[in-house]
This record gives sequence, structure tokens and C-alpha cells, in this order.
Amino acid sequence: MSGSVYVDTEVTRPYHRGIVKTELNTYELQEREHLFRTVFDHSPDAIFIEDLDGNVLDANPAACQLHGLSRDQLVGKNVASLVPPAYRDSVANAEQLVGHAVQGYSLDAAGRSIPVSIRTSKIFYMGRTAFLLQVRDITERLRTEEALRESESRYRLLFDCNPQPMWVYDLETRRFIAINETALRLYRYSRDEFLLMETVDSILAPRDQKRAELPKLPNLVEVTTAKHRRKDGATLTVELTQHTMILDGRVVAFVMISKIISTR
Repeated sequence: MSGSVYVDTEVTRPYHRGIVKTELNTYELQEREHLFRTVFDHSPDAIFIEDLDGNVLDANPAACQLHGLSRDQLVGKNVASLVPPAYRDSVANAEQLVGHAVQGYSLDAAGRSIPVSIRTSKIFYMGRTAFLLQVRDITERLRTEEALRESESRYRLLFDCNPQPMWVYDLETRRFIAINETALRLYRYSRDEFLLMETVDSILAPRDQKRAELPKLPNLVEVTTAKHRRKDGATLTVELTQHTMILDGRVVAFVMISKIISTR
């Protein structure tokens, strides 16, 4: 009889279980290695593995694209050569970066500085302690944030410098949120005095105290007239437009006075 013979006895069972366990452990390790390599190779973020001295041990395709270098060119480089000179001190001690997300700059092959966010973890790699760095190009994010700031600044300028009196109030609390300069001059209250008022109804003239509230829904428009009391006691009859909208997660009303009908 040729070939191996399986003998099932009390003596051989532990041996066979050991073989099966070893095979399962080997299979699991191979699967984990395959999963790690798949994530590593296909991550949209640059991933570097560095030794404790900051020398690159491995880099994924996104890291090569970020720096404009091949993997062979990246491996062996020190992290200091991959960032602009002015920022090299910030990456000198990777131990201090572990567990934190920081912003910095990467340097590509053409000498261009690229804004990035960096997350650092300590791992065990090829039998030794190493650092895993996940580096994300945040160029587009910063451009978007800058565009939003510029847009907000333009709208703030249009609001503050508009010749029509305007304000914004919270429909839930009915308190003022913002008042433009023209409204301050018209009503003769300071901005702080407006913001400290109990509700927007505080500027209603005594005979006009009962007003229907707008539904707490966005995108509603109401055009109406109202009698308001100025700080000096004068009564203003005004035509105003209210437009409800969502601002910072709450429903607010944007109010613009389109006409001052009379002042008494």
C-alpha cells in the first residue's frame, strides 16, 4: 500500500489537530496579508511605513503619486526630504504625532509644497516597531474653505452695507441674530441693544403688539406692514418682507424693510 495513511487514535488526534490548527493559522495570516495589501495599494490616501528614524520602508501608489516619485525612489528616503525645509522640524519626532491628526506640507518632485493632513500610528512591521503615516492631500478642501469664507464675506458685506434696513431672527426663540447698519441707524438702537431684546416683538408699537407668527418652515415669504417703535419713542409704519430659511441648522427669518410709509 502506497501513500499516507490516516490513523485515528487517542495518541494521534492531538497531532492531527495541531496540523489543522497550523494550516488554519497560515491561511488566516495569508488572508490578513492579502487584505492589508489590498487596502494599502488601493487607498486614495498616501500611506508610508517608516522606521523609528523616519526612513521610508514602504509606500503605496498614492504616496508615489503625491510626491511624483516611484516606490523605489521613495523607499530609503528620510521623511525630512519629503517635506519643505521650513516644516522639517514638525516631522522630526514621529512619536509625538502618534494618535493625532496634524496639518503640514509635503514636497513633490518639482519642489511644489502640497498641504496635507497627517495621521500617525505605531505598528509592528517585518519584525520591528515602525510608524504608519496616512497622508491626505487637502488642497481641494482648503480651496473650498477659502471660497466659502470669501462667499460669506461678500454676503456679509452685502448685508451690512445694504441701504435697506435688514435683520435676521430665530423663529423658535424670536430673538435677533443679526442686524445691519441701516437698521441700527433707522431704529437708533445699538447692535447689543437689539441682541439683548427679549424678542423681535420688542420693537412693535404698543398698539401693534399682537402679530401672527410665521410657521417654522423654510422658504416661506410674507409681505406685510407693521408699526414699530424707535428708541426715541417715534412710531414707524413700515412695509417689510420676511423670508424664512435654514441657517446653521435652525429656521430663521430674514427681514427687509422695503418702504417706510410714515414716521410719527
